[in-house]
Amino acid sequence: MGTDGDQRELLTTALAEFLTEGALPEQRGVPNHVAASWRRSVSRGVQPDVVENDYYSELDVDSRLVRCARPEIEHLAEQISAIPACVALTDDRARILGRSDTGPGFGRVLDHVYFAQGFGYAENTVGTNGVGTVLEFGESVHIVGAEHFVELLHPFACAGAPVRDPFTGRIEGVLDISCQAQHSHPMLHTLVRTAASRIERNLLLDRDRVPQALFDAYSRVDARTRGAVLAVGPRMVTANTAMQTLLDGPDQEVLREHARFLMHGRAAVDDRIDLPSGARVRMRGSTVRVGGDVAGLVCVVSVLDEIDARPAAPQVRAPRTGLAPSSSPAWLAAAQTVEGALRDGSPVVVLGEPGSGRRRLLCELFSQVGGRAVPVPADRIEAGPAEAVTRLRGDSGDATGCAVLPVLCDLDRLSPETVAALHRELQEPGRPVVAATCSGTVPEPLLGLFRVSAAVPALRHRGGDVAALAASLLGDLTAHRDVRLSRDAERLLTRHRWPGNVAQLRDALADALRRRPVGVIEAADLPASCQSTPRSTLRPVDEVERDAIVAAIREAGGNRKAAAAALGLARSTLYRKIRQYGIDC
Repeated sequence: MGTDGDQRELLTTALAEFLTEGALPEQRGVPNHVAASWRRSVSRGVQPDVVENDYYSELDVDSRLVRCARPEIEHLAEQISAIPACVALTDDRARILGRSDTGPGFGRVLDHVYFAQGFGYAENTVGTNGVGTVLEFGESVHIVGAEHFVELLHPFACAGAPVRDPFTGRIEGVLDISCQAQHSHPMLHTLVRTAASRIERNLLLDRDRVPQALFDAYSRVDARTRGAVLAVGPRMVTANTAMQTLLDGPDQEVLREHARFLMHGRAAVDDRIDLPSGARVRMRGSTVRVGGDVAGLVCVVSVLDEIDARPAAPQVRAPRTGLAPSSSPAWLAAAQTVEGALRDGSPVVVLGEPGSGRRRLLCELFSQVGGRAVPVPADRIEAGPAEAVTRLRGDSGDATGCAVLPVLCDLDRLSPETVAALHRELQEPGRPVVAATCSGTVPEPLLGLFRVSAAVPALRHRGGDVAALAASLLGDLTAHRDVRLSRDAERLLTRHRWPGNVAQLRDALADALRRRPVGVIEAADLPASCQSTPRSTLRPVDEVERDAIVAAIREAGGNRKAAAAALGLARSTLYRKIRQYGIDC
């Protein structure tokens, strides 16, 4: 059952008048969520007479979401097989991950409006629809006929429902049923909501398999050895009695962070590690995987004595005004490797996430060996590889005779054409010895330029370093003013996950200094993001909501009832969002 002729004409007229006059006519028939979507569509420049959506070639069409949704999509397609229709699944950016059609004819019709795998159907490009509007509205919607903002979509009806992570409440994707408007029925809305709930149940069961696999692996290792056994996952730590009594708290924390760093890069681990207490341990183990997910690392830990211990490499000591001291074995190992390469004059590439301190590590360590590092940003290389290399050759030494090290930044951001051109230029006689940073895979043509590589850990794997880093960064930012962190502020910084790494920590401190330029920086002076540890990456709209909630709670002095009233939210809604965003205030 679709909309009748009068309703269709009313909606079409209302949209036409809205586009002409810039205001929605005061007449019945336009649902509130549709009217709000039309306004957003106009404000974002959506064209009402054409479908202008983007195509994305690199989508994870075998993700955990797709795996958990596949049986429900097949079941839902069977339920609506009597009408020409399709069931589609998108990710949290409205990009279509897959589509199941009830017949080839309707599939060809959908292809003409680019409702197909790989294409995006976000509201800011396609206007009101059963995918993008779900993500904007946060709830399920049923968009029929002329309720669509773009005229080419008026022949269709679509019922969409959000698929939420059962732990965080965050929308992971959208499940959508689309059909011709004359075949629309309210039952489609009910069916899609029910199927989305079943997908969420599958996500819950699938997530349970990951920690269970880690615990099973831990149990097998623990049964085979009398030694200290440690299992570390993204949010889970298990240790036997021997492990709990082997080392003190700070040493165990360093081991856990080191394990979290290693488990995403190695299948097997056999490391000798110097701990803050002075103890030296051996960590042997392997990574546990469930499908494409990393469940964690299970290892046996033993304290080394002087007989079987390898000679400990000297710890890298930071220059007086440079790098902050570190207790992270991974960071120290990377620093030792880089320092050795720089002293030997070997080209070195430093791998790690953006903002993790790769470039500063190179610059500070090269200054210790008596030289000066010159960073060359990726955009400068992209603008002209030949000119950049000519500049590099000119930077081989300065007027004082100080050696200069060119640092090619973010090799993974260079286009294939630039990589090829840079490779040709650096193969010519007289090429400089270079260092580089990269956050992904080093482009194949450039691998031959380097003899040494080192990987630095993300800041979330260096929790013990955060306080010292913050103090060092404050010293850089305040030009010797009397500024320090309170214990509560330091606790917040240490607990935060820092997805933007050291660069984000510096920005947070700079933001706090605008509120408290001298004296003791309190927790309330830090940005709202510091009081939030969400379990997944937030969209910009989520960040705005998170910051508003933190600001309201701070303004209410921690009184959540008063904060809910100020925000116009029910207390139950506020508590759900506090859990969703991991807010701690």
